[in-house]
Amino acid sequence: MTDFSLHLLGSGRQFKAEELPSATSPHTGRKLRHVELELRVQGDAQDSLKGELKAAASPAGQPLQGEGTSWLVGNHGFSYTDNAKPRVYTHRVELQEVEELRASAVEVAGLTLVPVQYNEDFTDGTLLVTLLTEVSGEDAERLEELLVTSGDNYVDVVRRGVSETPLRTRFGRCLWQQGEGDTRLHNLALVADEGQPDLPLGYAGINQPQLARTVEKTVATAGALGLLVEQLHSQGILTEEVAASIKAAALPRDLTPRESREFCRTDKIEAFWR
Repeated sequence: MTDFSLHLLGSGRQFKAEELPSATSPHTGRKLRHVELELRVQGDAQDSLKGELKAAASPAGQPLQGEGTSWLVGNHGFSYTDNAKPRVYTHRVELQEVEELRASAVEVAGLTLVPVQYNEDFTDGTLLVTLLTEVSGEDAERLEELLVTSGDNYVDVVRRGVSETPLRTRFGRCLWQQGEGDTRLHNLALVADEGQPDLPLGYAGINQPQLARTVEKTVATAGALGLLVEQLHSQGILTEEVAASIKAAALPRDLTPRESREFCRTDKIEAFWR
């Protein structure tokens, strides 16, 4: 048994805890503590305690706080006796140490990206790093070139403040938004699944491969239209003004409500009824 401190029901409390076999963090490689302890509360505190333990049972919830450490609730059960007045509840709770994963910088291919937001998830043997970062100037150009040319290749990534050991990742879905001037805001996904079997497409497979073929066709059509306008203009068939107006009409823009409705058209409406 070991002395154990935990913040519960609004105050710090001391317990005796049993050390269970530790787990290895897939994020940092650290050994994470695993303990079991017994809690006793009177009936008037039962609902509050159950609420705190339930909130700490999910990684997306509110972990319990110890001395410099956060804990998630694992196995949990309780019993009570009517012999005592007021009723006393006895809880047996397993706690698993969790890490605060906050990278101060992410280094990839010579670029240092400072996260505005940062998150790591580990599911089915795959580590997924996501970050929101703002870049401009030469760094913006280098990042865009890397995203365009990397394909499915893996690169070493260092997450400063999380782990100094390079992590082999590929780029997943990477979204971007144009900011002021040459600034871009990037939502980057780095997938550490090298050597892992391919996962089923799931939601990612919706409307595939039709959607991918549509994108290819759209890009090819836009390129052909641009070339056609240039050729007609160079041969004097189109004036400068007409060529400019055709190019302007081909630029991406927000759709009107009437144009958007066309994408809701189907030839088998009964197939969508549920």
